[in-house]
Amino acid sequence: MNKLTKLTLGLIASLMVSTTAALAGELSITGSAKATYSIRGSESASAQVGNPQGIGIANEFTLSASGELDNGMAWTYAQDIDGATVQDDAAMSLNTPFGLFKACVHECGLSANLAFDNSVYGAGSDYGMSGTSAATTSAGDDATNFTWGTNISSYNNVQFHTPADMLPFGLTVKVAYAPEADGTMNSSNSAATSTEAGNGVTQYRVDATPIDGLTLSASYLEIDDADAGSTATTQQAEHGGFALKYAVGPATIGYGKFYVAPTLGAATTGTARVIDYENSSWSIGVAANDNLSFSYNLEQSEESNKNETQTNTTTRTTTEFEIRTIQAAYTMGGMTLTVANKKLENMDYTDDKDGAETVFSVSMAF
Repeated sequence: MNKLTKLTLGLIASLMVSTTAALAGELSITGSAKATYSIRGSESASAQVGNPQGIGIANEFTLSASGELDNGMAWTYAQDIDGATVQDDAAMSLNTPFGLFKACVHECGLSANLAFDNSVYGAGSDYGMSGTSAATTSAGDDATNFTWGTNISSYNNVQFHTPADMLPFGLTVKVAYAPEADGTMNSSNSAATSTEAGNGVTQYRVDATPIDGLTLSASYLEIDDADAGSTATTQQAEHGGFALKYAVGPATIGYGKFYVAPTLGAATTGTARVIDYENSSWSIGVAANDNLSFSYNLEQSEESNKNETQTNTTTRTTTEFEIRTIQAAYTMGGMTLTVANKKLENMDYTDDKDGAETVFSVSMAF
């Protein structure tokens, strides 16, 4: 084989590799791992915890792909793998001049319920004794869930987001829809996770930055005909609220207000039932320097109950579930050391059911 032939073949091979790479897009993998040591305690017999101390390790990996079409529009795909789950959340998007279109499997939540949060470890209602991850069925353990309602990420959904620069004041509008949430099969040919006996689930999200340092967020979710047309329903499920954050110097303060109304059937005389939740939250985070940060959160959720008696009179009672958290974090490159202390009052919306939890955490990102 002469030199000209070798040079020609080499040039063709280089062009093929370059063309293939351009068409195929890019693939990357990122991940995180977190080791925790938790200490839990209670101040009453009704707040007993089944595992007062414990060590845990959690991890998550994300496969991300991105590329560009011939017309310049960008596409992305992301697949999460965490813990023992082989396939978890997934999302695919196409960014067009008219907006962003997405398809999501148990991903892409739009709720603004935690948009107030500036904590360095996480909102107290979102982890440990009061978060969804803490709910257990073990005898004597604490299933102390702070009620935020449903998020669209609980369902397989499609979304549309307005272009980032189309509206004034940095305004973006996002709309998501999950059709037939009560279906017996989802896109993975496995049982649907929804317990709603209804039809579609719709969620809206609006974000804006009207001035420097100020961020506004709001969301609303409704479940269409959540009882599949039953005439006994007296209230359809809906959840919504707003949050704001304002950053000045090293400090950021946040406030949020959120309402949750569950689906209600016909009332039973003499039986109290929850009719709504009203959540109010404050958060402040301060960066002492590039490595050390502190935060304080106060979250309150008021549960309203209604009881209709045989004499056709109605009584209403309320119970307030309160969570206070103080946290500190120190970052060293890809590793972060965190300590988070939490106090809980009226857990499970039960009077005098109080508890406390401290978490020590070491997390790494790669």
